[in-house]
Amino acid sequence: MQHFIIDGIRGYRSRFDHIQLIQEVLEELPAHLGVEPAMPAFLLPYYNGVVPEDCGVSAFVLLRGGHFTLHTFSFREAYFADFVAPAAFDTSTLRQHLDAAFPCASISTHTVSRTPGALRTVTPSVTEDFGPHVFLDIAEYQGPTTMDDLFSLFDSLPWEIDMTPIMRPYTLKGTTTAGQRFVSVVTMIAESHIILHVFPDQRTAYLDLFSCRFFDTDKVLTQIKAELPGQVVNEALIGRGSKYHLLRTEREDEVAKSKGWLDAVTTREQ
Repeated sequence: MQHFIIDGIRGYRSRFDHIQLIQEVLEELPAHLGVEPAMPAFLLPYYNGVVPEDCGVSAFVLLRGGHFTLHTFSFREAYFADFVAPAAFDTSTLRQHLDAAFPCASISTHTVSRTPGALRTVTPSVTEDFGPHVFLDIAEYQGPTTMDDLFSLFDSLPWEIDMTPIMRPYTLKGTTTAGQRFVSVVTMIAESHIILHVFPDQRTAYLDLFSCRFFDTDKVLTQIKAELPGQVVNEALIGRGSKYHLLRTEREDEVAKSKGWLDAVTTREQ
């Protein structure tokens, strides 16, 4: 599995709210890379949430044994993309297209080879970075493998680890271009996403959890590993949006306006 990460900060809010642009990126980029999607692009605009700074668009397309996710945060003037596939792809072409669609003052990238023992934890900075990203790769996987069981797991998992789902789980099954059977499940959360790819014949599984909110990593990983038993061959935590809090553009006035509805509800309840 190859996993490419790109984080952009100080971009254009208009582009991060541009639904048509985001859909075109989700649809066209896999084709440019010669990677076959397994579903149509799925976009989920998220506005007027409890945390106004989290507004933007969460979007994804499941690939054949992988995924392409794109999270835009227009208040925060930032975006975060992950492209994961069982076979190697051209990361320079991927970055070129994302840079053209979402130009930003600060760009950071990271290419991850998710082979056993390849991942290393780089402790994120709570005071400077945007949020944590957890990787968990499992061999001798003994967890759920059917679409029904994975749907049930991901329907409850966000609540169990104190995350906020903003959609019901999406599951599908198929075969990779190399003929390997896979079952994938994803749920978008207000914090970002949780995705799992299971390869039943190889008895392997790959999980990603990305959050714009810091959390108790030990507690969350303990819960997830209990739900996904097997031999953990990679377990790593990294920070996304390096030095985001030093680069961010402050928009306190706009955030205050967006919180108006929440203040009104709180006042009425009292």
